[in-house]
Amino acid sequence: MTTYYIERKTNEALIEIKGHAGAGTSGHDVVCAAISTACYMTANLIDKLDLRYNILDLVCEDGYFRLQVKTDNHVVLGIFDNLEEHIIELHNQYPKYLKMKK
Repeated sequence: MTTYYIERKTNEALIEIKGHAGAGTSGHDVVCAAISTACYMTANLIDKLDLRYNILDLVCEDGYFRLQVKTDNHVVLGIFDNLEEHIIELHNQYPKYLKMKK
């Protein structure tokens, strides 16, 4: 099971994703693949657009992703919002494998 946590404060936003979905065997898990792809694309886009100075924390590891951003840059916030919407949509499609951590 993969869990995710999203927190928004006045000056920063955080998304943390942990675990493996278990929707299929290793290498054939479409839920894990969708989550991983979204996370890596988000990190790569921030890097490609040279927006790293807006990142407070970024960790991309096997089974763990954490992104904490400053919210004063509308481009970075838009990228963050896009990842959040994608993860929530995956949660809606695959609630058995992806849960929000409260």
